[in-house]
Amino acid sequence: MIIARYSHYCAITLIIVFVVISASSVWQKSTTWDEPFHLTAGVTQLQTGDPRLSFDHPPLARIIAAVPTLFMSLDSVADNMGKAWKQADLINAPNTFFATIEDRALWPARLMMLIFSVLLGGLLYAWGLELFGPMKGLLPLALLVFCPPILANAPIVATDMPATSLIFASIYTWWRYLRMPTLKRLAWVCLSVGAAFTAKFTALLLAPLLIVLGASTLFFPAVLSGTWQFRLKIIFGGLLLIGFSTVLAIDLIYGFKGVFLTPIDYIFKARGLFSSIQIGANQLTHIWPMTLPVPLPFSYVSGLLAVIGNVGDKGHLTYFLGEAGKGGWSNYFVMLLLVKLPIASLLLVGAGMVKALERLPKNGLNLLFLLLPPLLIIGMASLGKMQIGIRHILPALPFLFLVSGYVLEGINRVGRTALVLILLACNFISSWAIYPYYLMYFNFIGGGPERGWRISIAGDDWGQGDADLKRWLQARNVNTLAYLPDGWGGIVLSRANIQFTPPPCSDTGELVAVHSERLLTTTTIEDTNCYAWMRLREPDEKIGYSIFLYNSKNVRPSPPLNQTLFSEALRLQLAGQLSEAISRYQLYLKEEPDYYQAHFNLAIALKDLHQCATAIPEFNKTLELWSGYKEAHLHLANCYKELGDVKNSEAHERLYW
Repeated sequence: MIIARYSHYCAITLIIVFVVISASSVWQKSTTWDEPFHLTAGVTQLQTGDPRLSFDHPPLARIIAAVPTLFMSLDSVADNMGKAWKQADLINAPNTFFATIEDRALWPARLMMLIFSVLLGGLLYAWGLELFGPMKGLLPLALLVFCPPILANAPIVATDMPATSLIFASIYTWWRYLRMPTLKRLAWVCLSVGAAFTAKFTALLLAPLLIVLGASTLFFPAVLSGTWQFRLKIIFGGLLLIGFSTVLAIDLIYGFKGVFLTPIDYIFKARGLFSSIQIGANQLTHIWPMTLPVPLPFSYVSGLLAVIGNVGDKGHLTYFLGEAGKGGWSNYFVMLLLVKLPIASLLLVGAGMVKALERLPKNGLNLLFLLLPPLLIIGMASLGKMQIGIRHILPALPFLFLVSGYVLEGINRVGRTALVLILLACNFISSWAIYPYYLMYFNFIGGGPERGWRISIAGDDWGQGDADLKRWLQARNVNTLAYLPDGWGGIVLSRANIQFTPPPCSDTGELVAVHSERLLTTTTIEDTNCYAWMRLREPDEKIGYSIFLYNSKNVRPSPPLNQTLFSEALRLQLAGQLSEAISRYQLYLKEEPDYYQAHFNLAIALKDLHQCATAIPEFNKTLELWSGYKEAHLHLANCYKELGDVKNSEAHERLYW
């Protein structure tokens, strides 16, 4: 009992740590490309009750993200967007609402999205507790808490994490119901599946999963006892009730708008609306009797059919292993699993799978519940063309993490337990090292965040670095540059009165900022040739590992506003009172540690007193703050020469010239 209590406390602590890390990692980060669409759709549905903008995704996650706006004084978003609202044009719908999203609605909405992660963490621990017992059941939760792709996507206003949480909840509650069939447990299954279907179209995979997993239970009478007839009634009766409640949940989340329309009605209703809606409405006429009403909402059905066509046939412009295209690489998601998860997680999941297979007769049904969902999710994603990042297979990860729990099953040896703890520590270090840029995480097999983009970039550079770029420019009083925006980056800079022009087709020496995804997914031969000089050259700096800067060393950082103490130190230095000047510079740098000139002046004073060993770190800090301060290299060369380090002296002399 005491062990279980400590286990619960540890689980709660881990979930709190996850929420704090994930929430803080997106503080003051720009909207990613998808977030304004989701928030605009959610806000308009709360304001008007009309779900017309929720055709590309079901609206549950959008509505929950938009709840904080109910407590804000906002004008009618639908009325302000004009033609876009009438045509259900989701692409242009956020334009008039974007400023409010960036300034007021985004951060509260991101906090709301963490509700799904808390749910996922609690359910993962609960299932681990039932499978492996107290304390040992914490291992899958620990892998989740320090998993960079999960930390990255958890607070983002999108449908990926809600789908991950609710698909996991559906399979877990179905597992519990089949082990002990009660109406209460069946109600939880119905609630979970209904919520999953109203969060993301990916939940369609639950239909074959629930059927196959339920039917498999028939071959394990020790799990579900009784006659064949009784077990069939429990399984397929439960499936029928789940199906009915799911249809009801979908109709309810759309406010029953557009329910029981025939395919003929769809064609007429879709006229003049967004092209994807028209495509979906036309597709319905090929698969549904023309005069038979459809018991699902118009927006849901039209959007679903359009998305299925996009996933299977059209795809989305992406980049993978040196090739830009519309997807269709069969090894895409398997490769992402190998490079986007920490090495320690991969080792623990792999070892857990080996351990579980050793006990296959005993763990057969449990393993089926844990392995079939990720196999189907990854397999279906690999067959399609919508390959824009690991977020599309996030629902597979909790099941894989749960498999890792078998590593600890039956462990009594201190050495093996210690090895697991060491791997968990490595997992934590690997995750923490990239904070707060979790979207750009790659393990060392993938080249780390500095090189991983060469494997895949879609879904990683998602526009989150635009605010960081804006702050970088403002800190240096840069108001003009050459910039290749992605997502909403152009609007972010324009709102800050920063002007930009397209990047030049050769290195002209001007400051250039370019999103890595745009650099790698050029769509024309002209653009490919134009940006070739940037692809062939290492950027001078990277912002959040996703925005590349060229010729940034030519940009002089702006001095801090308050320089009274600095001016006093400089006066003393010019008067030859070097010890007093050094003391003043050190006091000043405690208040303004990032002023490059103060570090340089301090280093000069130390060098003049022949304290080169102490001056060298200050010169290096100067270059760290402004790499274009070439005089620092000359003084470093002299310092190293004075210390007898010829190699470093010659190296810095070359850098100076």
